[in-house]
Amino acid sequence: MKLWQKIFLYTLILVMLAVGVTSILLLENSYSLAMNQKKQSVYSEHEFFCSGFKSMVITERLKQNAVVLEDTQVEKLMKEVMDEETTDSTIFLDENQKQICANKKEEIPKELLALVKKEKDTCMQASGKKIYTVSLERIEGVEYYLVTVQDISDVMEIHQDMLQRIQIISMGCAVGISVILLIVVKLLLLPLQKMNAGTKAIAQGDYEKRIPEKGSGELSELAHNMNTMAAAVEKNVKALEDVAENRKQFIDNLAHEMKTPLTSILGFADLLQIKKDISEEGRIEYAGIIKEEAARMRTLSGKLMELITVGEANIEWQSEDMKALFEEIGASLKVVAQKQRMQFVCEAESGQLVVDKELFKSLIYNLVDNAIKASNEGGKIQVSGYFIKEEFVITVEDNGIGIPKEELKKITQAFYMVDKARSRKKGGAGLGLALCAEIVEIHRGSMRFESEVNQGTRVIIRMRGGKENEE
Repeated sequence: MKLWQKIFLYTLILVMLAVGVTSILLLENSYSLAMNQKKQSVYSEHEFFCSGFKSMVITERLKQNAVVLEDTQVEKLMKEVMDEETTDSTIFLDENQKQICANKKEEIPKELLALVKKEKDTCMQASGKKIYTVSLERIEGVEYYLVTVQDISDVMEIHQDMLQRIQIISMGCAVGISVILLIVVKLLLLPLQKMNAGTKAIAQGDYEKRIPEKGSGELSELAHNMNTMAAAVEKNVKALEDVAENRKQFIDNLAHEMKTPLTSILGFADLLQIKKDISEEGRIEYAGIIKEEAARMRTLSGKLMELITVGEANIEWQSEDMKALFEEIGASLKVVAQKQRMQFVCEAESGQLVVDKELFKSLIYNLVDNAIKASNEGGKIQVSGYFIKEEFVITVEDNGIGIPKEELKKITQAFYMVDKARSRKKGGAGLGLALCAEIVEIHRGSMRFESEVNQGTRVIIRMRGGKENEE
């Protein structure tokens, strides 16, 4: 099936469905209004009949100067009000729902009588082409069921007639719309043939090719969108090439970082194996170097695993009180800072934020770990948290060696280290800030760095919280 045929067919179906559904809804709304009006009219007539009959009973009692009319006298009055010539039916039942008299034979719905008996109020029910109205009335101390049956065939006939007319009108509209739609679709799609050559060139890989943006507004927009698509594809191809290059660099860096400690471990292990007259001091020194390099490899592999799995982990979003969470983090990190003979402060104002607790703690731990590595003994590290409107702001400050301004944009790259010798000496692998960047992004936040060489570094993070907070 050709494009113009699909457009013509689908548009015609949608238009006809819209016309049909709208017509049916309007018809049903009209029918519902007519039925409601009819029911109100029937209810009013029923109430008028009941009131009139009660007035007739009272009048008869006054005529006879009696306190209460006998049942036979009430039933006689019931028969007198019957009108056999009318198309409507009137029925009187006793309290046991047995018929006393009726002007026409009718089958009264039993569920309607049961409902009236339960509710003690006037109820009505439409069945077929009739409306049954029943009320339980107390007359001269005795309960009677008064039933009126009204014919609604006129309303239903009008409804059927309107339905037939709508069907005829819909068919006429379908024919007229089909002709007009066919002509319009043909005219609109005719200029697309001129764009075929340009799209073929782009499809064959010539992403620098651009289609002239001429013609009507829609075609011009289509040409513009295709040009935009070609530009986007060209950009994505370049991005994929960059990703491939970054991955290669990542693997190269990983191999280099793993090679260095492995070389040291193998070298000193060989010395321990080959040398027979190693002093106790030398043995301890060699074992210490092996232990240090092995610990570095463990740190490297752990950080790398965190970085790889952080976006795939089963994240548990929970609303946490920031003050309590910072106190918990501060208690853990204070011991680490004291070992390095550094002053450490960790505090936050009270307030709720939706976070993954373990990821959030990992974020703070990594930032503080970096601050400790960048600081000398006696330095100070300050971690603060506070709310600004709907955002939670975290700052981590140190007075360490600082970061050159030209290096600030690179520090969140995996394996990147400003001072490689210092970082490796203190057990760094260049993955901590890359992991932090991933965690901040998951929490819909941003992270930036302010630093002066030999003055210190300040990390500023703004978070809006997790998915529950977004909803």
